[in-house]
Amino acid sequence: MSLHSQLLFPVVIMMLTGAAHALVVNPDGRGIDPAIDVSSMNWEPGNTLLTPVGNASIFTHPMGDVFQRYSHASLNGFEDSNGVSVGGPGLDRWVYIAGYREQVVSTIGNSVVLETIGGGDNFFRLYFDATPNANAGNGTGYGPDATNADPVLILSGMIAAFRGQTAISALDVVPGSLDKSGADNYPGVGSITAVGAGTMPVIIESFDPAYFSNGVPAGVGLDFQITYNVPFTQTDPSSCFKNGMGTLINGAGPNTIGGLECDINTVGSINGIDGTNLILMTNASTFFTPIEPVSEPMSLALLGIGLVAMRTGRRGMLRKSCPPGNINNEE
Repeated sequence: MSLHSQLLFPVVIMMLTGAAHALVVNPDGRGIDPAIDVSSMNWEPGNTLLTPVGNASIFTHPMGDVFQRYSHASLNGFEDSNGVSVGGPGLDRWVYIAGYREQVVSTIGNSVVLETIGGGDNFFRLYFDATPNANAGNGTGYGPDATNADPVLILSGMIAAFRGQTAISALDVVPGSLDKSGADNYPGVGSITAVGAGTMPVIIESFDPAYFSNGVPAGVGLDFQITYNVPFTQTDPSSCFKNGMGTLINGAGPNTIGGLECDINTVGSINGIDGTNLILMTNASTFFTPIEPVSEPMSLALLGIGLVAMRTGRRGMLRKSCPPGNINNEE
């Protein structure tokens, strides 16, 4: 990650994150695992899909363009208030799926900033799966589907509008393989190189007290801090994603893994160039924090930070590596 990216993303995250709370978590509900105090959750590398709404464009993404987003990942581990790992093995039994809309609030060179908005397919679901079936390559097993009959919904909610932002910058538009995590399971599918970061604020609407035995304080939600990368180096791109109805939808399309998968490639032959949709690898941590609406001045302040930081060093790279009009417009 470039220097200005390292400077930008922690600043945005620090401004969006409130004081963390510790909750009592029963990792397997009323099973044999002891209850633990948890302040944060770390997730395995996962997947995010951005799909245009209406006439929005993955290529130019001008101001005001709206995108529907879908994400999923498996849990890697819990941490206490001191950042120490807690809990035993089998934490990948926790998985999440999410969906919401984002709107472009800035496009400069090959960098874009999006803000969460209301409407669309807006949901968050956290599941416990006693027999983990999540398959990153196929995008299946994250909640109920034909491969996974026994997940339990342990928490649900929605994504807070105007509370989260995403910043993404293309580093190199010369394509390489999309899947660089072990064997290339998507031969013939390439990708630009890009990085990004942001937050996904979850308003909790319901939870299962078998897994959160002391409850969840009023106003406390899940504050996801996420980094984005392509190509995929730590996990496989997902063939499928789930929408709010629990239906599998097309992502990266057919692969060489086998099993249940989606048969239409929506990211094109070069992810970020010629597909309808854009797919990104995610790394995320989640904190239990107050989720409150962000005032307009705060939103504008975050936008200003993003614009100043992302602009450094990007324009020259864009002109050198991308013919005019190939990826993005300057606004």
